[in-house]
Parts: sequence; structure tokens; C-alpha cells
Amino acid sequence: MEREIAQAPSRGDIAALMRMQIEWGVDAILDDAPHDRFADSARNTVKPPAEAAEARASAVSGGAGQAGRHPAIGAQATVASAGPSARSVAATGAEPALPDVATLLGLSTVEALAAAIESFDGCTLRTTATHTVLPRGPVGARLMVIGDAPDADEDRSGAPFSGASGALFDRMLSSIGLCREEMALVPSIPWRPPGGRPPSRAESLACRPLLLRAIGLYQPERLLLCGGLATRMILGEDANPGRLRGRWRMSGWGEEWGPERPALPIRHPLQLRVGSSARREIWNDLLLLSVTLDELR
Repeated sequence: MEREIAQAPSRGDIAALMRMQIEWGVDAILDDAPHDRFADSARNTVKPPAEAAEARASAVSGGAGQAGRHPAIGAQATVASAGPSARSVAATGAEPALPDVATLLGLSTVEALAAAIESFDGCTLRTTATHTVLPRGPVGARLMVIGDAPDADEDRSGAPFSGASGALFDRMLSSIGLCREEMALVPSIPWRPPGGRPPSRAESLACRPLLLRAIGLYQPERLLLCGGLATRMILGEDANPGRLRGRWRMSGWGEEWGPERPALPIRHPLQLRVGSSARREIWNDLLLLSVTLDELR
């Protein structure tokens, strides 16, 4: 039986593999060869019985005495004894690192807010995104449009509603005689999640105060919520965009963020491609938006 000779992959095969990895969110090469991180974790976690008993005895004898002198050590001992649920939260950082509300409320200009967003390190998405997508538009505009998490085009350009979604967004506006230059534009979160995945609850909660302060500084009269993420960020985590569209809804946030504003949930511009029923719903919502803005003149 003849032995098959392995052929080197073609340039087309390599390009296809690279495209697939980019779509999956791969953006850096860590090792020259595959590395079994699960095996490393298992080896580090499972200790010999004698070593594990010694570690437990040391923690019990030394933790109580050091807790008063070293609060950080005491906190670590508390987490270690709180059970697997508490340990998993501490290890994975599941609790969001929220921006300081007092600091955000002390910002008086949109430029100061942009600097605060650029320097905010409480969301890990900042380290993987290409650009920070900042709010844009005139302060005091009648309408603020809140989009979804940045897509690949917005991540590359650093501008909200750019690329394919931006072109569809401009078509939506022009159908009712509007243009983007007369409104404020802001993404729900400033950074694109790797591979375009949905942001986690912790990531959304960490970025929500930044969005609320943007609303307070731009001072729009109405909010247009494009997509499910924007709807949940403004109307609540349990908000159902499909059920809430078609009517103006009052936003829901604490009084420290200023007066609540009417908000209109609408499908994201990219859903114009879904089908005729989606286009019909978007058109009806745009008509409602147009009538409302005419009444505000």
C-alpha cells in the first residue's frame, strides 16, 4: 500500500484559515504550538493530600492573626472560606468595575467625558478593541440615537454608525428628511467585543454609567434606541425590544443621572435586510419619530 504524501497547504487554504480565525476573534499569537491550558489548570489545582492539608492548616493558623494587621490578607481568607461560588466570582472578575458616579457627574463637557471614557479601565473590552467609539454630534440636539455595540466597521473607524450599518442608517434618516449631522450619535458601549460576540452582563453594567452621563451632557429631548442592547441599557435588563417598539417609553434610571427622557425602541439599521416585515416595522417607527420631532419644533 502506497503511503500518501502530505501536501503543503495552498495560499488559498491559508487565507481561508486566517479569515476563519479572524471571524472567531483571534487577534494575537501566544505560542508557536498549541498549548493545553486545561491540563495546566488541572495540575495547578489538584495538590497531593499532604500538601493540601498543610496549606489548609497554614491558612487556618495564620489567616485569623493576620486579618487584623493586613486587611487584604483577611479578605483573601474570607473569599477562600466562602465556598466555590464566591471563589469563582473573585477569580473571574464577574462583578463589574463600575466608574465612579461622583467623578462622572463632575464632568461638565463632552470633551472631558471622552477623556474619561478613553482612560476607563473597568471594562476588559478596552484592551481588545482597535478603537474607542466615542459619542459624536452637537450638544443640545433634539435627538440622540443610541446604537448597538460597535461592529467591525465602527471598531476600525472609531465612529458610531459607520460602514454598512451607517449607510443603511443614513437611508433611514433621509426617508423622513433627517441627516446625522443634526443629532447626537453614541454606541451602547464604547468598545467592540472580540469576534462581534454580544457583550456580557458585567460589560454592559460597567459601561452603562458612561452612556447615562453622555445623555446628561448632550441633553437631547428624545432618545432613539437602535437594537436590543440599546433598549435594555435604557429601559431595563428585562426589556423586550419587540414588544416595546411602536411607542415612546420613559427611560429608567436613578435621579442622580438627571431627568428621564422619552425613548423610542426601533430595530437596528442592519435589520432592514431581514425581510419585508422588519422594513415595515422600521418605517412605521420612523413615521412616529418624524411626527414627534415636527411637534417639538
